[in-house]
Amino acid sequence: MVTVKVSGFVTRIAPAGPFEVALDTGSTVANLVGLLAERLGDSFHKAVIDRRGGLHGGIMLVLNGQLIPPQQITEKAIDRRSDLTIIPVVDGG
Repeated sequence: MVTVKVSGFVTRIAPAGPFEVALDTGSTVANLVGLLAERLGDSFHKAVIDRRGGLHGGIMLVLNGQLIPPQQITEKAIDRRSDLTIIPVVDGG
């Protein structure tokens, strides 16, 4: 099971506390994000996935304490005992 944590506004559209998701062996970070979008619905999908099907520019993914560059999510394998944190980017001034 992968433990998923969310922060910021994402807590309004996903379970607030850490939650677990079962993944198939050989899954990637992109597979997990896609599975979450299917399970959590349209609001989560729109917040995390852009119109082209990639990671929304306002979202960062941290896998086991390491930031995953958006261009690597389709390649980055995820172990079933991993921790993934979904963090919205905050900007402003």
